[in-house]
Amino acid sequence: MKKNKFGNYLAYAVGEIILVIIGILIALAINEQSKNKENLELRNLYIIQLNDEADRNIRELTVLVNGATEMVKELDTLIQLLENKEYDNTKLSLKSFVLLTSNKFYPIMITYENLKFSGDLKLFNDLNLRNSISETYETFYPIERFESLDHEAIAAFYENFLMPNVRFRYMGISSENYGKEIYFENMVLSRMVTIQQNQNAYTKSIESLKKLKNTFSEL
Repeated sequence: MKKNKFGNYLAYAVGEIILVIIGILIALAINEQSKNKENLELRNLYIIQLNDEADRNIRELTVLVNGATEMVKELDTLIQLLENKEYDNTKLSLKSFVLLTSNKFYPIMITYENLKFSGDLKLFNDLNLRNSISETYETFYPIERFESLDHEAIAAFYENFLMPNVRFRYMGISSENYGKEIYFENMVLSRMVTIQQNQNAYTKSIESLKKLKNTFSEL
């Protein structure tokens, strides 16, 4: 009888332990499911914010691309005037203002910075998507580098050539034969290169942002 009672108690205790374990596993599963749902909702919120940032950056970059296109046209005219040695042409003075014109891109990347520094970038389980997000925002860095070089060239031109050799007039610039100076010609040619570099960097970034938006739309 005692053996039977002990066996019953043992079976009851084992049953209780099994029930407790099952209860814990169910609770863990529910908690994990709830956490996954929260993570999915947070990820979707990030996607909305990233899409909004992409749209705003695309708009600004498009303006910069158009501006660079106009600057290239101005420089083309300058190059033609210099090639034809039209140093007395009034267009030479007017078009020379483009040498002092520069662009500056102010990227909007608050959401990406939050993702990166909070560690929430891991919410995007797809490694390719995660890399795509990072690579898209990294296209902003070449823009910053090219623009910086461009600004340095403008500052050097202003200090080393324009101020010593050019006197300003109301509604224009006047100087004797400054178009013949090799420094001036080199500045025109180098600005053409840097502006085209900027334009290519702007375009590449726009393409990358649009590709990222398309990826988000397929999720």
